[in-house]
Amino acid sequence: MENLASIVGKNLASLRKAKGLTQQDLAKEINYSDKSISKWELGYSLPSVDILKDFAAFYGVTIDYLVAEQSQEDLEKIAKAEEEDEKIRFRNQIIVIALTVTFVFLVAICVFFSGYYNPFKTRPAGEPAHKGLWVIFVWMIPVSIFLAAVECWHYYHNRKLMVILLSSFAWTLLLSFCVQFQFYNDEPEIIWYILVVGIPIQIILILWGNFRPKKKTATKK
Repeated sequence: MENLASIVGKNLASLRKAKGLTQQDLAKEINYSDKSISKWELGYSLPSVDILKDFAAFYGVTIDYLVAEQSQEDLEKIAKAEEEDEKIRFRNQIIVIALTVTFVFLVAICVFFSGYYNPFKTRPAGEPAHKGLWVIFVWMIPVSIFLAAVECWHYYHNRKLMVILLSSFAWTLLLSFCVQFQFYNDEPEIIWYILVVGIPIQIILILWGNFRPKKKTATKK
């Protein structure tokens, strides 16, 4: 029978490949160096129990599975089940994000038409609705992007995606203020200079996106 380090290494490599990840991709996901992952998968050393727990949680298996010799059939079943679960999970996440954006759009439509038809008697009878109610749809854009960013961070923890979404949120929010003050107010104000605020915000987001946390130190065995 193969030694334990070799068995664990084969199982780790099979699970990684089943997820379609390279060693570099996996290193970013679990915050260990790709060199350590390569060493473990080749069976040169055995990960500590704490590290095995991290792998088991990430792959959705037990520690017993990682340390037991698996047949090719078992590995294929795990790979197929993992692939199917990943597709379902991704589809559901996209649906949740789409539902959130659609709900924001629905609220904007309700507010817009309630302003014209006045079903709740929110203004005196005969008083016309404000013609600038279309600005609600402008504000809907940054709100939708922000909520989508929160959900994407919860699901994916992808810094590059977050930089794009948060940058879009910051710029559309500033543009919404400009549109609000220039076209909606009874006494228009031109405040396009506020867009300058977006420059340092953008720099901060880019720096944050390129920041890399320190890798966990692997316990030598």
